[in-house]
Amino acid sequence: MKRIYTKTIAAVAISFGLTGALQANSIEGEIVAIDAGTATISVSSISEIGKGDPVKVVKALGGNTFETLEGEITHTMEGVAIAEFGKGHLDVGLRAVIDIKAPYHESDELSAIPSDKFAVAEGIMNEDLDAEAAVEACRNAIKAYPDEARFHAQLGRALEVLRKPAGAIIEYERALEIQPNYPVALHNLASIRFYGPAELRNYEVARKYFDRSAKLGYASSMPVIGSMCRDGLGGKKDLRTGAIWFKMSAEQGNAYSQFALGECYQNGWGLDKDLQQALLLYRSSAEKDYIPAMRNLGKVFADGVGVEQNDEIALKWYERAAQYNDTEAFYQLGTFYRDGRVVKTNVENALNFFNKASSKGHVQAKREIAQIFYQGLGVERDYDIAAAWFMKAAEAGDQAAQYNVGVMLEKGQGLSRDKSEAISWYKEAARQGHTSSQKRLIQLKAVW
Repeated sequence: MKRIYTKTIAAVAISFGLTGALQANSIEGEIVAIDAGTATISVSSISEIGKGDPVKVVKALGGNTFETLEGEITHTMEGVAIAEFGKGHLDVGLRAVIDIKAPYHESDELSAIPSDKFAVAEGIMNEDLDAEAAVEACRNAIKAYPDEARFHAQLGRALEVLRKPAGAIIEYERALEIQPNYPVALHNLASIRFYGPAELRNYEVARKYFDRSAKLGYASSMPVIGSMCRDGLGGKKDLRTGAIWFKMSAEQGNAYSQFALGECYQNGWGLDKDLQQALLLYRSSAEKDYIPAMRNLGKVFADGVGVEQNDEIALKWYERAAQYNDTEAFYQLGTFYRDGRVVKTNVENALNFFNKASSKGHVQAKREIAQIFYQGLGVERDYDIAAAWFMKAAEAGDQAAQYNVGVMLEKGQGLSRDKSEAISWYKEAARQGHTSSQKRLIQLKAVW
């Protein structure tokens, strides 16, 4: 790499607190060569400097105006450290301050965070973390090195595992005060603000931190910021930006992002519609065992969306999703066996799948069970059972089931005849736009 050497100019004698004193755990040096965004820094002691150590340079712009440039050590050689700076104009002769990472500590052994670029030990997964011991070690490390960002981040993660999210937020914020471009601290802090207890949630803050983390290349943040942009959480809806983040994450093999990007292509969310690309992404995501992608493939072939309609292929994908206990797949398989699509009609199998879906909260499945017993489809007609299942679906808000409850109350089928109660259920359905209920209310001269 070609370097440009020029005459050393007077260093700007100013610290980052503008007090003239170095921070703890810092080494001062001077830029002796520059090439684009790369600086060669002469230092008196090179042994303590390591890859990833942050570097700051403060330039005087005139009067009391200053510009702070931030970089990172990429490697060291005899007497000099090489640093990359993301932006800003560097000058030979400027003073540079390198913040030295604290040495290896027991905290690193007990609580290093996976995917932490500032970690000095192999990361420990949450489920393998001895959180109590980690907290104690981290606090001891912070006493010795209060300005080391990784110890605060490690303490934050340990407190999260102990289900102390407020304490974790405080430590992550402290880590970011020390090192603003700390990807895992940004991501973890955003996660608490997004998924944490209601009193700690703040979607605007979460979106800001996920965005910063993703822009620093932290892979886990990309699908989340993509979803927040797509859904308008924590800010305006931005389908185009959401699709860009999904694409970046999908290219790294993230199954959810491949699925989400497929939806963008299928629905034209921030991208031109491309059903073939959507199918490719759904298939790739499904091959990684992402269940919603399997389900979408089943629906695509069942409905003939962008492909020739094919119930056999649809059935295969629904069966595969059902192996992972997917609720919608259970429901769809119930309709296949009820209607005899591809498979022989088998009401027993249909009821089995509808029951599985119902037990996981699928409202339509409850209604389908009711219909089978109401109409006597392959079973003995039983109004009592039908009424019980219609009522479960109606109470969950299903308008068709609400109408059916009204009918059964009017006729006294499985329920005691009660015209007033029937009208109440018709009204519930009518308010949701159920036309049969609206017509029946008109016939009964009832206002809803």
